[in-house]
Amino acid sequence: MNKDLPFQNHIHHLKSRTQKHASYPDRFWVPDEMVSWDIDFPEYRPVNYTSPKVLDPSTSWADPADVAKIRSRFSSTIKLNASGFPLNPIGRTGICSRGVIGKWGPNFAADGLITTINPQGKILVLAITRSDTGEYAIPGGMVDPGESPIATRNRELEEEISLSVDDLKNPVFENIIYTGYGDDPRNTDNAWMETTVFHSHFNFEAASNMKPKAGDDAVDFSWLELSNGNISKFFSSHPYFLMLALENLKKHGIS
Repeated sequence: MNKDLPFQNHIHHLKSRTQKHASYPDRFWVPDEMVSWDIDFPEYRPVNYTSPKVLDPSTSWADPADVAKIRSRFSSTIKLNASGFPLNPIGRTGICSRGVIGKWGPNFAADGLITTINPQGKILVLAITRSDTGEYAIPGGMVDPGESPIATRNRELEEEISLSVDDLKNPVFENIIYTGYGDDPRNTDNAWMETTVFHSHFNFEAASNMKPKAGDDAVDFSWLELSNGNISKFFSSHPYFLMLALENLKKHGIS
């Protein structure tokens, strides 16, 4: 990881502590110096919140409320608290239980970061506007059971902006630029987002032939210039992913 890159909010999970999700109660305040579970914080009283949708027995995508029933799924790298609940690997968030996240512990997603360069030499990224926060975002979503991250990426691009597999053929290059924790306002002490980010770069003609339209969780889409002002308006850890994409373009001789 390049420590000199800006927008590394996921390291301190600022949005996981300070950005209020539309359906969440106010979080217990966690100062920067009290984030780590290794720091004694006897006053810590996280708000216990799980969305009714997650607790609904008919919600097939959610884990059971009894974490003991799925504890064997956790890897040895996931720390558990005294009650057996998985602990967010970055630290405290001010909310415990699951919020709107379906699974205890890591919840795996995949994101499709698509760039092009217009005739004026401006680097553009294909972005959606999220329905829940109103922020710009890279199209993506949750990995279904038995599904590979690339299959998730393809499915979500089709569901969110109507891009087909044919639209994604023959990029100038395509590779994974990030895998890991996402600084997400949905994160809690016991459930958090982790994602795989695919960066695909297309020439302007191929990008112009794409016919995206908003759907699913997206209320709009746009080709945005990758300026610092725009990058800072993106959801979750997406500003950091966009900085990685800029580095990736340079590695491929494109800037």
